Amino acid sequence: MGDGRRDGPQELNESSERIGAFPAHTAVEVGQFSDDGQWWWDGTTWIATSQIVLPQLPVTEFEKSGRLKGARTFMRRASRLGPWNPSINVALVFLFPWLAALRDYRSWKLEQVALATAYLVGPHETMLAGETSLSDSQTTSPVTRDLAVAVTAAHILVFDIDSLDGQPRSVVLAGRPTDVKVERRSLVFGLYPALWISRGNVQWRIRGMPSVFRPGPVLEAWRQAATGMASNKP
Repeated sequence: MGDGRRDGPQELNESSERIGAFPAHTAVEVGQFSDDGQWWWDGTTWIATSQIVLPQLPVTEFEKSGRLKGARTFMRRASRLGPWNPSINVALVFLFPWLAALRDYRSWKLEQVALATAYLVGPHETMLAGETSLSDSQTTSPVTRDLAVAVTAAHILVFDIDSLDGQPRSVVLAGRPTDVKVERRSLVFGLYPALWISRGNVQWRIRGMPSVFRPGPVLEAWRQAATGMASNKP
């Protein structure tokens, strides 16, 4: 099936030889999700999507460039002030470097999300757009994690990221664009922007920071993917 989907395990015999995005993928037809998104074919067996554990991702080009090192150094220094400092002067001094560090982290995370997407669906189905939250893992409790979304022509994938300096580690949603709704919401003046992704009665929120968050490409890619998939239905 050209859109990268399979109906389920009964389709295994139709698989053809193809190498996936990572060297570990040496079996046939890597990167297939069932139509309901509940199962993923890893090349040898069907795995429940909720049980997927992504392997250690390769070092990204952004990380190789050395730019992430400065952002990490700043975040470590800023963390010593605690999650909140009452001094407005301190807040202003740190605001612009903090936003710059978040932009660098965002660039790195999106490269990781693209790699994770390729691992799951193969190189034939590239990530068209993506976005990630960065605030949750650094400003709230240690059990709170960030989320990231990837849009391809055939899938909407939402990843759980294990930490600010970690990587996408699991998949909390795998759905077809026609089965998923993506919305942008914010308060007045654009404060607290977020992408809300829903399937049925379940929702996931990807929060962003003004001047760092860019939900537009995700919304546009989702609309185009949903329109294209709907028009291809018999």
